[in-house]
Amino acid sequence: MPIAQEYFDKPAKTYLFGTPLKRTYAPFLHNTITRLAGVPRNYSKFESNDIEAFLKLVNDPECGGSAVTMPNKVEICKHVHELTEDGGLIGACNTVIIKKGPNGERILVGHNTDSVGVLESLRKADDSHIKSGKTRPGMIFGAGGASRAAVYAMNRWMNCNPIYVANRDDGEVEALIADYKKNASPDFNPTMIHIKTPEQVAELEAPAYIVSAVPAFPPVSEGEKNARAIIEAIFNKSEKGVILEMCYFPHPWTELAQIAQDAGWNVVTGEQAMIWQGIEQQKLWLNIEEKDLPLPEIFESVRKQLEDDAKTGNEPPEQ
Repeated sequence: MPIAQEYFDKPAKTYLFGTPLKRTYAPFLHNTITRLAGVPRNYSKFESNDIEAFLKLVNDPECGGSAVTMPNKVEICKHVHELTEDGGLIGACNTVIIKKGPNGERILVGHNTDSVGVLESLRKADDSHIKSGKTRPGMIFGAGGASRAAVYAMNRWMNCNPIYVANRDDGEVEALIADYKKNASPDFNPTMIHIKTPEQVAELEAPAYIVSAVPAFPPVSEGEKNARAIIEAIFNKSEKGVILEMCYFPHPWTELAQIAQDAGWNVVTGEQAMIWQGIEQQKLWLNIEEKDLPLPEIFESVRKQLEDDAKTGNEPPEQ
């Protein structure tokens, strides 16, 4: 549906709530989307973990919605009026949608679009496994905040089960798996397998999709070296798939991306997931569909800005 006139008539403020917000491309992305769409909105950083101050912002009539990032994605779930199914099952919200109640009151709805970022970037790279209707494993490399949405996307929408997890810290993996068991539901109950050694990989079926959510630094500690050996063993299995390398700073093409490509894997760089989850947020805030946004121009603007900043080392602009 086209963007409704009401969104053009009154400028609205949107925010990114989290800390630290250094090197984030979210303001540039969102301000690019609304500029290209001709909608008078401004997206700015609210660098804080003060929930009460944030709630005051989003309850202001001038606010048209908000994004939420670390360390507030889990905590915000306790302070919104409603959770969507995705937000509730993932247990973390990166998006606050404003609804009007029956008496005109503002209702804050917590949602998660990170999962859509994972789904769309992998699906558009190669959706043959999804279309096959067959089930194959998925894999998470890392056990941080991005893993929740990645597990949800792969298990709920991408025919992936079980979900392998490898990480430099075994305790983080066990905590992640325990969290999923605690929050399991009939609709979302993935089997999680912790891969602890490279030798274990020989017994496992190759995953169809991998999401890597670790910093783009060479492995130094024993835990990091072991985790790298595990994922390289996965790469070297005969059956290949698609990997989403979430890290896109200081450059979208990382050492891990090169290793995966050399092993025959299809690599998707991390700005794709960032852009798709932002597009999903704008669709919800503006009540529109994907076709109503100038997608080629959006992707090209972000690509060019990333390329320029990688050369200069500049901070991302906000506009």
